[in-house]
Amino acid sequence: MLRSLLLLLLLATPPVQAEEKLPALVDVSWLLAHADAPGLVLLDIQPRSYYRQVHLAGALSAPFERWRSSVPQGVRDMLPPTPQLEGLLGRLGVTPKDRLVLVSSGLGAGDMAAAARVFWTLKVLGHGQVAILDGGLNAVASDERGVRLLTNVPASRPVVRYQAKPDFSLLADAAATQATVERGELLVDARTDAEFLGIHVGDAGERPGTLPGAHNLPFDWLTENGSAQMLPVTRLRSLMDAVGIDPAVPQVHFCHSGNRAALTWFAAYALLGNRQARLYDASMLEWATRDDLPMERRVQF
Repeated sequence: MLRSLLLLLLLATPPVQAEEKLPALVDVSWLLAHADAPGLVLLDIQPRSYYRQVHLAGALSAPFERWRSSVPQGVRDMLPPTPQLEGLLGRLGVTPKDRLVLVSSGLGAGDMAAAARVFWTLKVLGHGQVAILDGGLNAVASDERGVRLLTNVPASRPVVRYQAKPDFSLLADAAATQATVERGELLVDARTDAEFLGIHVGDAGERPGTLPGAHNLPFDWLTENGSAQMLPVTRLRSLMDAVGIDPAVPQVHFCHSGNRAALTWFAAYALLGNRQARLYDASMLEWATRDDLPMERRVQF
């Protein structure tokens, strides 16, 4: 009798629903459906002055500039030390279990690259679930359903202690990148074609050109007409195929300072599922200034 009663109780009890896995890229419709989901934290990476004017309700201000090192290291705009990033997230009130959605202004492909750079940084820290809002705030403001989510009221959370579990396999330094060159593995240059060919250089003192054997995939090609809206996965695959890039093989992505290349890395790693994709953090700010590292210039003057 007791056994029968327990069985009836089990059958009558609704099954516990597993937490929905966070997609790497979410849109306005997804955001509207999940705005009140527990454990979902919105990180606004706009400049603080922009955040004061408008942001998503409940979003925390985490300006992009804070995600790159301001400590002199010879090469600017590098990945900050882990304790510095742990401090940033702890002051924001973010825990490793939180599901994070990164929100940029959404004014162009550059904003998506910035969001991708923060996404990469969080993955290097070992943060589990992270997403980027496709199109950023501009997409929300352009959708009549999304206007109700906008505010200028700042948000905050209690300070916590954030403890990272770093995964530096996603990071390539100069030595790892040189080994990639020597092995003849895939290198993806996310800069403009003029920079890739050696017509333009990023900074004075840099050698023109690209890494030997690199394939050019300008980062803004991955978005709709250079906007902050990513191309669908099927079109990303077609685009990479057109420029000779196999999205499934080991690869290192680079640009001038590791920002634009974060978007091509994001497409390969997060949207196409390549866990062997790495980002060269220092990129040409380091490589093109070191005479001991090889360069290839495809247009000679």
